[in-house]
Amino acid sequence: MRVAIVGNGKTGAAVSGLLSQDQISGIYDSKNVLTIEALQNADVAIVFVNAKILQELLPILLETNTPVICGTTGYDWEQNFISYINQNQKTWIVANNFSLSMVVVKNILASLGQLNQLHENADYSITEKHHVQKVDTPSGTAVSWRNWLNIGDVSIESIREGDIKGQHQVKVNTHHETIEFKHTAHDRSLFAEGAIWAAREVFQRGIMGFVYFDELVGERLCL
Repeated sequence: MRVAIVGNGKTGAAVSGLLSQDQISGIYDSKNVLTIEALQNADVAIVFVNAKILQELLPILLETNTPVICGTTGYDWEQNFISYINQNQKTWIVANNFSLSMVVVKNILASLGQLNQLHENADYSITEKHHVQKVDTPSGTAVSWRNWLNIGDVSIESIREGDIKGQHQVKVNTHHETIEFKHTAHDRSLFAEGAIWAAREVFQRGIMGFVYFDELVGERLCL
């Protein structure tokens, strides 16, 4: 499997650090611009760029049938785009967070959300912390957590400080107890590892269509 790495930031660099040189078809950023030919020479593309750059790259990424593993956060995947991918036999695996544990987190949060049926006045809140360079607020992962709780509008507090790789916490307060659930990323290799896992799944199994990463992992774990 040969991978085109699109985006040479901290997470993109973590991807290249986990792959051998012969597994990398090229690393593309503003200094080494991605082309259609470069994509065609790769078995899969792993993309870690911000939403603005992704929008600019879409015409190139959609021109070929090279599968795309995309970790762009804060991007709104519209139904028209999803339908286009599905109808044109393309492959896009997307996630706000490529931690392989997120599918387990999703199930835990779904269970926490059900407490709302037992405690009428349960108060839910989410806090997310990231490094000061992170642009999107709230984080895509925090938005996913709110969706997985599935109880409507839950407040999200965003904190930007230092070089925090990613920390998310949900708190549930009832009259007589507090429940806290927390996930902390210690290294960006966590996300790179998940993206590479997804790339191998696509390459080996020939997966087609627009697929959310947590669904792909859940399928493998029968969750």
